[in-house]
Amino acid sequence: MQFEFTEEQRMIASMAEEFSRAEGTSEKVRHAMESEAGYLPEVWRSLSTELGLCGLLVPESAGGQGLTIVEMALVFEQLGKTLLPSPLLTTGVLSVAILDKLGQTSVLEKIARGESRCTAAYLVEGTAQFVLDAAGADHLILADMNTSSVYIVDKPGSTTGLIAEPIDMMDQTRRMASVSVTDFGAIEEYKVATGTEALAAMQAGFDLARIALGAEAMGAAQECLARTVEYARERVQFGRTIGSFQAVKHQLADMMVVNEAAISAVYFAACTVSENPGESPHMAALAKVQASEALSHCAARMIQLHGGIGFTWEHDAHLYFKRARSTSTLFGLNSDLDETIAQEIGLEAYA
Repeated sequence: MQFEFTEEQRMIASMAEEFSRAEGTSEKVRHAMESEAGYLPEVWRSLSTELGLCGLLVPESAGGQGLTIVEMALVFEQLGKTLLPSPLLTTGVLSVAILDKLGQTSVLEKIARGESRCTAAYLVEGTAQFVLDAAGADHLILADMNTSSVYIVDKPGSTTGLIAEPIDMMDQTRRMASVSVTDFGAIEEYKVATGTEALAAMQAGFDLARIALGAEAMGAAQECLARTVEYARERVQFGRTIGSFQAVKHQLADMMVVNEAAISAVYFAACTVSENPGESPHMAALAKVQASEALSHCAARMIQLHGGIGFTWEHDAHLYFKRARSTSTLFGLNSDLDETIAQEIGLEAYA
């Protein structure tokens, strides 16, 4: 595949990078981690309204920009480099894709204007565990696996029969919650779809979110490499910079290799799905698995090559390591997504 970014796409990436570097400093990220929401409201307002990134994938007919998956990946790559906390992944990607498939224009218009935060989850026996951004969402998109029905309900606390309990996680740059429906009769009026249409919309949403998540992890992995290379050029040991030692060079080279593989996988998936949405399940799995494994590798090497300082709370290395751990399990375990990839290329399912 011959691939090159357009001038408009390069401008979008540059804009996202400038915003991410300005608003995703270590100080601001740590401030967001300590807040109840898990992100800074003023940063979210700038991202969602001034930059209009919530409407990136929203159709123009609903007030959005109507851009492609490639532009989405470019934005999340830059946001991933600083671990900038925000509900953009769940609102502007996961929920937008589902709502678009279901034709829920009114909510899409609110998202495009930056007026609504949304997330989505599958309910099993009335409960969904580890739902990203659920506690602070204005709307929840819930798929009941028992009846193959999809509901769009108002925020937890304002809808009878719905509870969202925050869960403490290792990755403090994300906010998770357990969502429970205690009375389906109370939310019956919020049902918007049933059957194959409902489940297909949810599948499309989670597939697109996996590509965005892969792009975010890819950006974080690149940052791990860049910071480690910079440190290796500065840190002097035994009268030489540590970057001059062959053992260190080899580890940095390995980090670069997995980074390049992640970049190729994510943008290959983004381009493929843009042209053929039917290939999204295995392409999304490829992007998420390859990029999250690259981040896991690079974050671990970042800590190792920084030595003692890499293990401290004051250094940001642990934030990337924790993000890697949460990414590997978010929107599906990598082991389960490996099965999707294996089946697509004709390998027998694992025993």
